Order: sequence, then structure tokens, then C-alpha cells
Amino acid sequence: MFERILFPTDFSAPSMKVLDYIPALQEAGTREVVLVHVIDSKDVTLIASGGQGFLGTVPDRETEAQRQLREEIEHRIIDTRRPLEKRGLKVTVRTPIGSPGKEILAAADAEEASLIVIGSHGRSNIRDRLLGTVSEYVIKNARQPVLVIKRDVVGGR
Repeated sequence: MFERILFPTDFSAPSMKVLDYIPALQEAGTREVVLVHVIDSKDVTLIASGGQGFLGTVPDRETEAQRQLREEIEHRIIDTRRPLEKRGLKVTVRTPIGSPGKEILAAADAEEASLIVIGSHGRSNIRDRLLGTVSEYVIKNARQPVLVIKRDVVGGR
């Protein structure tokens, strides 16, 4: 039923909790995982400006900062992809640049995902009310079913 799932991640612990549910999803028919890491366009702007915002000058270190970001993302993708492939799943990787919620939905449509599996909190869980802004956006706007994996609650609450 859910042969191709979309797994968006920002590599935070709550988003990576999705990996714990992969065996059950395989039993339900999952054969392929589309791994999506959206590079937030706001972060790219900050890196390109050397952390000085729109009015700052772009230093010579721009290329180095972008290279470091790319390498870090590549390593995290490899570390995430490897256990999925060891389980016999076909893995496709997408790393679009843009608004995370919108890019996740665009990837789900383009890849014809049958299910989106998303963690309930990403990097911004402290300031967001219940789910997190990206998860909430995906739930409200996705054409596909969305499975939300709740984060672990400290203290058993």
C-alpha cells in the first residue's frame, strides 16, 4: 500500500526517529524511500553573506562555508541512507534549496510518494506549539497521507 515513502529529515533526533518505524513500514509494503533534506534558503543566504545578513559583504570564505555545509549534509545523508539500503530498500535522495514545507510537498508530488513519514519536531521544537511549523504545514497541505512520528517525551509524560 505504501510502496514509496517520502522521509523528510533535518537530521535532528526527532526526525531521525522515523528510522525506528522502517521495519513496520516494510512489512506494510514499503520498497523505496525518498530521503529529502531541504536546505533552507534562509540558511543559504546567511552562509553566503558570511553571517552578516543581506547588507554584509560576501567574504572570500563563502566558498569554504558552502563547501563545509555540503560535506556535512553529504555525510549525514550517507549515514541515514546506509541502514535503509542494508534493509534492502531502494533509496533516492533529494536535497532541494528553498522553504522546507513547500519543498517537501513538491518532492512528494514529483516522486509520486504514497506516504510521507515525518518526525513531529525538528530543529525549532522549542518555539513551536505542538508539531512544529514544517510538520504542521506538511500535514495541512499534503495530497498524500502523512504519518507523524511523535518525539520521545522526557519523564514519560
